[in-house]
Amino acid sequence: MPKTSTARPLIRRPGFWGIVVAAVLVCAGAVIALLNALVYNAEAAVEEYVDALRAGDGATAMAVSQAYLSEDAPGTISTVLLDGEPLAASAAMLEHAEIEAVDAEVPKSYREPELTQRVVEIRYRDAADETQTTSVIVDKTGTSWGFFNEWALHPMPLQQIELRPSQMPENAKADEPVAHVHGAATPLLGAEGAPATLAAFAPSLLELEYQGTYLEVSEPEHFAVTDVLAAGASVEFPFEVNLTQAVDDAITDEVQQQLQHCTEQTVLKPAGCPFGYETTNRVVPESVSWSIDVPDVQYSWDDSEPTIDRVMATAKLSAQEIDIGTGQQSTVDYAEDFEMTAQLELTPENIRVRPDWQ
Repeated sequence: MPKTSTARPLIRRPGFWGIVVAAVLVCAGAVIALLNALVYNAEAAVEEYVDALRAGDGATAMAVSQAYLSEDAPGTISTVLLDGEPLAASAAMLEHAEIEAVDAEVPKSYREPELTQRVVEIRYRDAADETQTTSVIVDKTGTSWGFFNEWALHPMPLQQIELRPSQMPENAKADEPVAHVHGAATPLLGAEGAPATLAAFAPSLLELEYQGTYLEVSEPEHFAVTDVLAAGASVEFPFEVNLTQAVDDAITDEVQQQLQHCTEQTVLKPAGCPFGYETTNRVVPESVSWSIDVPDVQYSWDDSEPTIDRVMATAKLSAQEIDIGTGQQSTVDYAEDFEMTAQLELTPENIRVRPDWQ
């Protein structure tokens, strides 16, 4: 009678479970590697930071970036850009930001030899629609469940931005001028001649406005904070400050008031005035009347202080004159063009004209 062989189930064959375990480990390793590449990666920490900036969530942005101010930061530094709507507005350009880890050398000041570190770039467009890039450092701080990488932003110093108006009168600080950055009030000038300083996250896009009575920033000024500077370093935000139309009106009004004492005098040569009328005939005193057209005032602002270059006007006299020879009375209509100078004292909210002709 022929012999028959009995087939053994596959699971009982030698090495089966070893193959299964190996396959599971390979699959698990592949899944872990994929998750570490796509989810638990260096970019994730930066994405959380950018999301917090765009949301105006200053507390989360501070925590995620481990942000700090240097010990020598000005005591009066403004923090209006670190939370709420101003923060969200300053980060609005990050809406379509691209975040990518790159093969770049970690700057020496950020290196931690015991850590794995990556450079992550944030790419976005500024107010001029030009591409900008901000590089941040991310540290691998450990793993969770022994498999998934944990990343955190390397502690980032808050950026210090100095406001640098093109020119300001010497005593401008007395008026405590206030600028607005993304709608939030902040000092335009610092204390004791120092510039006003703002604290900001990087990257940020600032929009500054200033409107005083006599000084203004004519159009909103923009400034992009793109680089992460070392702690204590500062960057200057320069912008133009101009005289307002109110200066022209105020100077003209002041000059007219100063000249009023001339027109109030019923004499041919008003005292302390740059004009007069001479005649050998007799003039009826009560008939003398002076008037002055609206003066043309020319002023400039080339140095630290605005100056009045010259004042031009026309004085007009109306009087009754009696000829000493014939005794005949006639009307005198006399006009005299004159020029004069004056000193100008101006701050953002105050103006004073000191005439040189008195």
